[in-house]
Amino acid sequence: MDDGSRAAKIVRFGIFEADLQTGELRKNGLKVPLQGQPFQVCAILLQHSGKLVTREELRQKVWPEDTFVDFDHALNTAIAKIRIALGDDADNPRFVETLPRRGYRFIGPVDKASSQASPEQAGVSKRLFEILAARVGWIAVGVTLLLLLSGVGIRWFFRKSAESPQLSDEVLPVSGLPGAQAFPAFSPDSNQVAFITENQNPGIYTTLIGGEKPLRLTSDPGDSSPTWSPDGQQVAFSRLDPKSKSMSICLIPALGGTEHRLYTFPYSGSSPWLNWSPDGTVLAFVENRRIELFSIANSTTRPLTSPPDQDLDDAPSFSPDAGKVAFVRESVAGVIADLFVVPVTGGEPKRLTFDNRDIYGPPAWTPDGRDIVFSSPRRGLPTLWRISASGGTPRPVAGVVMASQPSISPKGNQLAYVHEFGNVNLWRVALKDEKHPQGAPASVISARRYNFRPHFSPDGKRIAFESDRSGYSEIWACDSDGSNCGQLTSLRGTAGAARWSPDGHFIAFEFHPKEHSEIYVVEVPGGLPRLVTTFPGADNGAPSWSRDGQWIYFYSDREGGRLQLWKVAVNGGPPVQITRNGGVFAAESADGSFLYYSKFDVPGIWKMPLDGGEETYVLDQPEVDSYSWALVRNGIYFLNQTNPLKPNIEFFEFATGKRILISSLDKSGGFGLTVSPDGRSIVFDQGEFFESTIMLVKNFR
Repeated sequence: MDDGSRAAKIVRFGIFEADLQTGELRKNGLKVPLQGQPFQVCAILLQHSGKLVTREELRQKVWPEDTFVDFDHALNTAIAKIRIALGDDADNPRFVETLPRRGYRFIGPVDKASSQASPEQAGVSKRLFEILAARVGWIAVGVTLLLLLSGVGIRWFFRKSAESPQLSDEVLPVSGLPGAQAFPAFSPDSNQVAFITENQNPGIYTTLIGGEKPLRLTSDPGDSSPTWSPDGQQVAFSRLDPKSKSMSICLIPALGGTEHRLYTFPYSGSSPWLNWSPDGTVLAFVENRRIELFSIANSTTRPLTSPPDQDLDDAPSFSPDAGKVAFVRESVAGVIADLFVVPVTGGEPKRLTFDNRDIYGPPAWTPDGRDIVFSSPRRGLPTLWRISASGGTPRPVAGVVMASQPSISPKGNQLAYVHEFGNVNLWRVALKDEKHPQGAPASVISARRYNFRPHFSPDGKRIAFESDRSGYSEIWACDSDGSNCGQLTSLRGTAGAARWSPDGHFIAFEFHPKEHSEIYVVEVPGGLPRLVTTFPGADNGAPSWSRDGQWIYFYSDREGGRLQLWKVAVNGGPPVQITRNGGVFAAESADGSFLYYSKFDVPGIWKMPLDGGEETYVLDQPEVDSYSWALVRNGIYFLNQTNPLKPNIEFFEFATGKRILISSLDKSGGFGLTVSPDGRSIVFDQGEFFESTIMLVKNFR
């Protein structure tokens, strides 16, 4: 049913109002971040205000039997996020009351507006791809959550810059819409561009080149990757439905109208990239790590590619004669990718590039089918490169920087691409004591581009971190006051996740020399990086030291499937497996009794005895990123990113099990946090701005 034909259903309570149709919560008219399953739970409680809603009823409505999830943890997390959004207190609730072991009841006064919308229509979340943007190269919510973690399946969008491109050809923005824009696609006559935007009015738009007002085709925030039919009459697109955990291929007239759903399949992290063949017979899309072809004639599908284990195929693009498909083959752990071409009839793909570097978005064919243009940081900052469709040496597209997701017009020699830039820097919160800040956060290390994932040296005098200020992601270190900065590695690639050894003489980090990430150690100062032998042919990353400095913990996908924690002796020897249920980043407790760690696929912190035993969930309520936490003697500091635009620094106290607010940030949080050895300051990375727009290059040759 079209959005325009459905009446909005508004439920008001106090200074809040919930739109059950669009899945939005507002406070005094301003949107409050509450999405996905937490909003669905909130909507159900609102619709049954004053009445008990049992845990089993919530399970049936939000987490059906075919949903594979830890229900208790998921529901507890949802309730916690609802309380945070409403400013509610579990011990003295104003809105959501807990009935132990039974369920929950909404106890606040509710004013319901009449509507024809059904309860099942409530709670459509913002795009789930905000977490997985990595494998796709598309832009999420216009904030620095797009900044990606190396080696953990989340993409590196930290290679941005604040400079605008300077081209000899005429360069113009495609539209004047606010917000992040992405997925440009030319119409067959080259007169229009379809794209998505993620402003307050998300969805798919089309605009005439040089026109004034774009036409909005859809309004679902899960819509992406528009692609035109060869006759220009229709636009196909992908739609993610987080509620049903499904991805659909949909169709809508190019001038607007009724949508049609062509094909739906279970969502399991697949990217949304979609491309219509120039002969109009098939649509290429991504499912189960491979490229599939959907037949327009009979709605059947067939696989086109079969990637090796630990790889996935992504971002398909048809050649102008519809005889071939260019695509990106990348490692499941991310960061490593290359360009391939395969005949539409099937067969062994031909590898065109051997860079082992990320590729941002699908490749684009020139109208004559001779060349392919793609986005890569193969020589530093992400820019556009051009390579012969038969192989050879890539050539840079002159003057284009900070460019991704290229699209070339079938006629008229025009190039569209996404231009994006931003800054992330390191900030400090001083502490009076363990639970109380001393003043507001202040900038400590500021530079162009992206500086993130900091770590204090054992004496507290230095801070190591990642930075791409030199054009590549390298390891840097500064004095704790931000002075005396220096570059520790010059590997001209992707190095990150730096961690000091307990004696302060070495830094362990991860680097991507070829197809996979590896663990390296560098002596400070002045040493040369050396490889730590782990598992060749696997992705190994996120190193951390044991307190005695004799072992390095790291994650690896050696066993396939989930990332697991291992440790390896610094002086050599075979790695020892630590976890069986997933693990990414680890830290030993001060008393040497426990190992605390995070996981890639589930938020929170776990612990297990160092001498072996079962794992225990320690911090199971806020959404804790894999790296944004620091273990101290009496608890854990972490970034609570329930509101990604304005996250909180909080302290989880072991003795009481309570979470204590340390500081509310006024900018989007990043992906790293460290505490000084004396416990008097917290340093974290914070995004300062992020922008993206679609640019049009005329007279592209």
